[in-house]
Amino acid sequence: MKIRKTVIAAAIASLAMAATFSSAAEARELRLGHAMPVDNAQNIGLQAFADEVKKLSKGELTVTIYPNGELGSEREMAEQVVTGALDMTKISGMLSETFEPRYGIMSIPYLFHDYDHLKAFVRSDIPEKYFFQQSKDRGLIGLFMIAAGTRDFYTTKPVKTPDDIKGMKMRVPESDMAMRMITAMGGQPTPVPWTEVYSALQQKVVDGAENNISGWVEFRHMEVCPYLTLDDHTMTPDVIFISDMTWESLSDDEKKWLKAASKVGIEREIEAWDKKDAENLQKAKDAGKTFIEVDKQLFRDKTAGIIDEERKKEGYSEIIDAILALAKK
Repeated sequence: MKIRKTVIAAAIASLAMAATFSSAAEARELRLGHAMPVDNAQNIGLQAFADEVKKLSKGELTVTIYPNGELGSEREMAEQVVTGALDMTKISGMLSETFEPRYGIMSIPYLFHDYDHLKAFVRSDIPEKYFFQQSKDRGLIGLFMIAAGTRDFYTTKPVKTPDDIKGMKMRVPESDMAMRMITAMGGQPTPVPWTEVYSALQQKVVDGAENNISGWVEFRHMEVCPYLTLDDHTMTPDVIFISDMTWESLSDDEKKWLKAASKVGIEREIEAWDKKDAENLQKAKDAGKTFIEVDKQLFRDKTAGIIDEERKKEGYSEIIDAILALAKK
């Protein structure tokens, strides 16, 4: 009897081990690339997303993150997602409009009243309802959005009013909306890939750029652009896209895990961003950089025509009104 029990126990252990190996063998890995450094708030949020996917799936589905532009520039990674060579990527919300024009709505100057308004937007069902599926026929689907701070101008000379931008070559992402904004202020919009902005500023290819405080500090742009104009012209969130081919190959459970984990990633990123932005602000102050408080109404007035133009596009007024309504809640 003792021998029989030993044999049965061994058989059970063997079956359990076989099941473990089988489960491990069937585990699926998704790759997610982005251009931010590992200590950036967005990478922290994306890692929380990846950790939650593994937790919810009990290891059946994993997400491996490739930061620092290891897999290419933002555009290159987005194009890899389109072809299915890469499963997921995080790209600038402004760049996303080159794959689906509707994303340009998020970059309308002064659409978001304040940063709490932006947070309400990324947490809402509006991205899912109006944006994520619009790029499906182009090979990529929006999975979730994450906050990316308020965007300001940083320049080689002081900018106190929009008139000071007149004639300046300003780096912008590959974004029609960003180019229209700079043009409205009399500047010369100059698209430059994010990974090349420092050298463009250093070599005076451009006179300044527009982005968030963390980008200005963490990518050392403040070394060559000591002036930060606090105009808060846009608060465009970034977008995490998944390849249409990858999405269609997922089971219903895998899709549910990704969607549920995205909510954890959104919240962790917001928490990390608030902390990192405060730290980066202090670093810039300690480094003696100049912060310029401005009359934001002057900048609003210069760009007010853009939202009127967007409202004329089919279906856009409904989306704009839905976003604006969040500020009242």
